Amino acid sequence: MTGTAQTLTRWPQAGFTPVCAFQVFGMRRSGNHAIIDWLMRNAPDDATGGVFFNNCKFGKNPQRLYGSLDIYDTSYEVLPHKDIGDAARIAQAGAAPMAVVSYEDRMPQPAGQPQRASNGMADADFSQQIIIYRSFLNWSASLLAKIKKNAGYGATDRMRIMALAFATYVQGLDRIAQAGGLTPVCYDDWMTSEDYRAATLKKLGLPQRDLSRGKVQRYGGGSSFQKKATEVAKLNSVARDADMADDPEYQILLWTAAHDLAFMERLIPHFEQDAERLASLAETAKLHMKLPPREATP
Repeated sequence: MTGTAQTLTRWPQAGFTPVCAFQVFGMRRSGNHAIIDWLMRNAPDDATGGVFFNNCKFGKNPQRLYGSLDIYDTSYEVLPHKDIGDAARIAQAGAAPMAVVSYEDRMPQPAGQPQRASNGMADADFSQQIIIYRSFLNWSASLLAKIKKNAGYGATDRMRIMALAFATYVQGLDRIAQAGGLTPVCYDDWMTSEDYRAATLKKLGLPQRDLSRGKVQRYGGGSSFQKKATEVAKLNSVARDADMADDPEYQILLWTAAHDLAFMERLIPHFEQDAERLASLAETAKLHMKLPPREATP
C-alpha cells in the first residue's frame, strides 16, 4: 500500500492522519501482539511510523481510553518509552503513520452493521477490521494456564472466566463465518506457514517486507508456558493442548465443550481436527465422580 495518506476524518484530532488504520479484535492468548507487531513491521512504504493503541476500552474513544501505547519509528521498531506525555510520544510517529486500535476479549459488530467499538469514529476511519483467533484446544489451554497463575482465583473463578471467554470466542467464530467486511488471521497458521503470512499481507494491502515471526512479545506476561523463551522458533505454541492434557480442570472444560452440540457445530468449519478430537473425547471419556449420599437427619 503506497500513495497519499487516506482522508480519515476523525484521526486528525489525534495529531496525525494515518496512511492506513486497522481495527483489531481477538481473545487474549491468541497471539494478538505477535501479529500486530508483525503488521507494524510491514507498514506501507510511505508510513512515517506507527501508532499502536493497545487494549482499548470497547465503546469508548480509542484515542483517549487505551491500555498502553506503542510508537514505531521509520525502521519499524518500537521506540523506547520516554517520560513524556502521550501526545508528544505520538508526534514521534510523524504526520502519516500506520495506526492499529486493538480490543481484547471483544468482537466486532455483525456483518453489515456500523462499527461500535470505537466511539466517535466511523467505518471510514478504518482501512480494515481484523479478527485474530486461535485453535480452540490451544487457546483454551493457554488461557486456563494463564489464569491458574493468579493466586487470587479459585477453581470456581476460573470456570466462570473460562465460560465467559468461551461465549466470546464463539462470537468470533460466528463473525468470521459471516465473512465480508473483515480479515481473519489464524495464529496457528501464522505461526507455522510463511506462505500464510505472505497471503495475509497481500489481503491487507501491505508490503511483504518481513515474513518472519519477529521477537517474543512480553504483553500479558509473555508465554503462559515458556517464560524464559526469547526466540519465537522455540515456542511450542501450537501444541499447548499437549502441555495441559493432564490438568483436571482442562479435562473438565474439554469434556463440557465436547458435549455442547451447538458449540461443536460452530467449531467444525474452522477447526475440524479440534472438533474430531473433542467428539472422540465425548464418546470415550467418562467422569468417574459420584456425590456422596446425604446423611440422614434424626
